[in-house]
Amino acid sequence: MPGPDLVAAVTAELAGPVETWVPLRGGRTNRVWRMAGAAGDLVLKLYLPGAETPLFPNDPEAEFRILSRLAPAGLAPSPVARLKGAFGHALIYRFLEGPTWDRDLVAMARLLHRVHGMAPPQGLGPLPSGSAELRAQARGILSRCRGAADPALARLETRVAARPAVPPCAAPRLIHRDPVAGNVIDTARGPVLIDWQCPALGDPCEDLAIVLSPFMQRAYLGHLLTEDEAATFLAAYPDAETVARYRRLAPFFHWRMAAYALWCEENGRDAGPTDRAREISAAARLA
Repeated sequence: MPGPDLVAAVTAELAGPVETWVPLRGGRTNRVWRMAGAAGDLVLKLYLPGAETPLFPNDPEAEFRILSRLAPAGLAPSPVARLKGAFGHALIYRFLEGPTWDRDLVAMARLLHRVHGMAPPQGLGPLPSGSAELRAQARGILSRCRGAADPALARLETRVAARPAVPPCAAPRLIHRDPVAGNVIDTARGPVLIDWQCPALGDPCEDLAIVLSPFMQRAYLGHLLTEDEAATFLAAYPDAETVARYRRLAPFFHWRMAAYALWCEENGRDAGPTDRAREISAAARLA
């Protein structure tokens, strides 16, 4: 159950007490509860300070703006209120009934394409893109790692650096940035994305890369996609130009994720050498 200050803030906002509190599992960045009372079936999300990572920010203001924009389109849960106090920042939104996403890759591709076609809210920060930026991000992550001298990562960097350069995205779009399996709820009306704490105006390839990351698949889906499944996902994404761009950038994305897997391993975030090795292998096959 949340602390007394947060419970009091929720009670005041909802004009009545919450009858039941149930911790929700799955989120690895913040604390989340399902709560029921006179106001209905709701979710309370408490943002934890310092929970951001080198790849994924943790911005409560951005999430509230995104939910307000996308909920009417069925792409995000409906926001109820945002709270701020001694407890920090919190968000209340409507609970979505349904399991998390499993293997409907066609639905996932179409969901992301719909998101990428939405007009972003004002104030959403741009996310740099292109192969040079991905290389810089990978090096930046490795600069924070004790094991950055890993020979396999060094060899991969040399191979990736020899790849043809890919320019920044000419037409940045709204992206989720973290569309892992646990952040997609299969509702009766179709899949809906949750955990919008790190949205950006950027390259849609970023979202495709997260879905096709072996590390993210293992950590959130519980198993790896097959080559045929990955091909099905890309074939189902309606924008062929974006898919072609992703294919050119894929080695850079996998190298960056290999660096991120090392950072996660060193910082106790459910990662191990196998995750890094899989990303290195995926990048090497494409480089």
